[in-house]
Amino acid sequence: MNPIDIGDADQRLRLMAYLWADQPHRLSLTQAAIASDPPCPERADAIDWLAHRLTPRPGALHLIWSTVAWQYFPAEAQIRGRALIEAAGARATADAPLAWLSYETDGRQPGAALTLRLWPGGETLDFGRADFHGRWVDWRAP
Repeated sequence: MNPIDIGDADQRLRLMAYLWADQPHRLSLTQAAIASDPPCPERADAIDWLAHRLTPRPGALHLIWSTVAWQYFPAEAQIRGRALIEAAGARATADAPLAWLSYETDGRQPGAALTLRLWPGGETLDFGRADFHGRWVDWRAP
Protein backbone atom coordinates (compact mmCIF):
# COMPACT_ATOMS: atom_id res chain seq x y z
CA MET A 1 0.00 0.00 0.00
CA ASN A 2 2.99 2.26 0.44
CA PRO A 3 5.52 1.64 -2.33
CA ILE A 4 9.01 2.95 -1.89
CA ASP A 5 9.70 6.20 -3.76
CA ILE A 6 13.17 5.64 -5.17
CA GLY A 7 13.36 9.35 -5.97
CA ASP A 8 13.92 9.88 -2.23
CA ALA A 9 17.47 9.06 -1.02
CA ASP A 10 16.26 7.85 2.39
CA GLN A 11 13.75 5.49 0.78
CA ARG A 12 16.39 4.16 -1.64
CA LEU A 13 18.55 3.36 1.38
CA ARG A 14 15.56 1.66 3.03
CA LEU A 15 15.03 -0.48 -0.09
CA MET A 16 18.67 -1.54 -0.16
CA ALA A 17 18.45 -2.46 3.54
CA TYR A 18 15.76 -5.02 2.69
CA LEU A 19 18.21 -7.01 0.58
CA TRP A 20 20.40 -9.70 2.03
CA ALA A 21 24.05 -8.63 2.02
CA ASP A 22 25.19 -12.15 1.10
CA GLN A 23 23.42 -11.85 -2.26
CA PRO A 24 25.52 -9.32 -4.19
CA HIS A 25 23.78 -10.21 -7.47
CA ARG A 26 20.43 -9.02 -6.04
CA LEU A 27 22.11 -5.85 -4.78
CA SER A 28 23.50 -5.19 -8.28
CA LEU A 29 20.13 -5.83 -9.94
CA THR A 30 18.36 -3.50 -7.51
CA GLN A 31 20.96 -0.76 -8.02
CA ALA A 32 20.52 -1.11 -11.80
CA ALA A 33 16.74 -0.92 -11.44
CA ILE A 34 17.05 2.24 -9.32
CA ALA A 35 19.41 3.77 -11.90
CA SER A 36 16.80 3.19 -14.64
CA ASP A 37 14.57 5.72 -12.80
CA PRO A 38 11.24 3.87 -13.08
CA PRO A 39 8.01 5.66 -12.16
CA CYS A 40 6.76 5.32 -8.59
CA PRO A 41 3.85 2.87 -8.35
CA GLU A 42 0.50 4.20 -7.20
CA ARG A 43 -0.21 4.12 -3.48
CA ALA A 44 -3.23 1.86 -3.16
CA ASP A 45 -4.54 -1.41 -1.85
CA ALA A 46 -3.58 -3.98 -4.50
CA ILE A 47 -7.03 -5.54 -4.77
CA ASP A 48 -8.78 -2.14 -4.93
CA TRP A 49 -6.27 -1.11 -7.61
CA LEU A 50 -6.92 -4.31 -9.57
CA ALA A 51 -10.71 -3.94 -9.34
CA HIS A 52 -10.57 -0.80 -11.50
CA ARG A 53 -8.36 -2.38 -14.17
CA LEU A 54 -10.25 -5.45 -15.28
CA THR A 55 -12.24 -4.01 -18.17
CA PRO A 56 -11.73 -6.10 -21.31
CA ARG A 57 -10.07 -4.37 -24.27
CA PRO A 58 -11.08 -5.78 -27.64
CA GLY A 59 -8.08 -6.73 -29.73
CA ALA A 60 -5.73 -7.04 -26.75
CA LEU A 61 -4.71 -9.62 -24.18
CA HIS A 62 -5.24 -8.38 -20.63
CA LEU A 63 -2.46 -9.77 -18.40
CA ILE A 64 -2.57 -9.90 -14.61
CA TRP A 65 0.85 -10.68 -13.17
CA SER A 66 1.39 -11.50 -9.50
CA THR A 67 4.73 -12.30 -7.93
CA VAL A 68 5.03 -13.48 -4.34
CA ALA A 69 2.39 -11.01 -3.19
CA TRP A 70 -0.80 -13.00 -2.74
CA GLN A 71 0.41 -14.63 0.48
CA TYR A 72 0.71 -11.21 2.11
CA PHE A 73 -2.89 -10.18 1.42
CA PRO A 74 -5.43 -10.72 4.20
CA ALA A 75 -7.68 -13.75 3.58
CA GLU A 76 -10.65 -11.52 2.71
CA ALA A 77 -8.57 -9.66 0.12
CA GLN A 78 -7.38 -12.94 -1.41
CA ILE A 79 -10.98 -14.13 -1.73
CA ARG A 80 -12.13 -10.81 -3.20
CA GLY A 81 -9.17 -10.65 -5.60
CA ARG A 82 -9.72 -14.17 -6.86
CA ALA A 83 -13.45 -13.45 -7.31
CA LEU A 84 -12.66 -10.29 -9.29
CA ILE A 85 -10.28 -12.18 -11.55
CA GLU A 86 -12.72 -15.08 -12.01
CA ALA A 87 -15.50 -12.61 -12.93
CA ALA A 88 -13.22 -10.88 -15.42
CA GLY A 89 -12.35 -14.29 -16.83
CA ALA A 90 -16.03 -15.06 -17.28
CA ARG A 91 -16.32 -11.87 -19.38
CA ALA A 92 -13.25 -12.69 -21.50
CA THR A 93 -13.70 -13.42 -25.18
CA ALA A 94 -11.45 -14.67 -27.95
CA ASP A 95 -11.06 -11.03 -29.03
CA ALA A 96 -10.44 -9.80 -25.46
CA PRO A 97 -8.73 -12.67 -23.59
CA LEU A 98 -7.52 -12.57 -19.99
CA ALA A 99 -4.40 -14.21 -18.57
CA TRP A 100 -3.16 -14.47 -14.97
CA LEU A 101 0.56 -15.21 -14.76
CA SER A 102 1.28 -16.20 -11.18
CA TYR A 103 4.52 -16.77 -9.27
CA GLU A 104 3.08 -17.48 -5.83
CA THR A 105 3.44 -19.80 -2.88
CA ASP A 106 1.05 -22.73 -2.93
CA GLY A 107 2.08 -24.49 0.27
CA ARG A 108 4.26 -26.99 -1.59
CA GLN A 109 8.03 -27.19 -1.60
CA PRO A 110 10.43 -26.22 -2.92
CA GLY A 111 9.85 -22.60 -3.91
CA ALA A 112 6.77 -21.09 -5.48
CA ALA A 113 4.46 -22.26 -8.25
CA LEU A 114 4.68 -20.72 -11.73
CA THR A 115 1.26 -20.92 -13.37
CA LEU A 116 -0.65 -19.30 -16.20
CA ARG A 117 -4.45 -19.20 -16.17
CA LEU A 118 -6.13 -18.36 -19.47
CA TRP A 119 -9.65 -17.18 -20.33
CA PRO A 120 -11.92 -17.75 -22.05
CA GLY A 121 -11.92 -21.32 -20.85
CA GLY A 122 -10.13 -21.02 -17.50
CA GLU A 123 -7.31 -23.40 -18.47
CA THR A 124 -4.38 -23.47 -16.02
CA LEU A 125 -0.89 -24.27 -17.26
CA ASP A 126 1.80 -25.43 -14.82
CA PHE A 127 5.09 -23.81 -15.79
CA GLY A 128 7.08 -25.28 -12.90
CA ARG A 129 8.54 -23.86 -9.72
CA ALA A 130 11.02 -21.16 -8.80
CA ASP A 131 13.02 -20.12 -5.78
CA PHE A 132 11.50 -17.19 -3.90
CA HIS A 133 14.69 -15.18 -4.42
CA GLY A 134 15.28 -16.09 -8.06
CA ARG A 135 18.24 -18.40 -7.50
CA TRP A 136 16.74 -21.21 -9.56
CA VAL A 137 13.81 -22.04 -11.84
CA ASP A 138 12.53 -25.55 -12.50
CA TRP A 139 10.88 -24.76 -15.85
CA ARG A 140 8.29 -27.34 -16.97
CA ALA A 141 6.22 -25.37 -19.46
CA PRO A 142 4.13 -27.52 -21.79
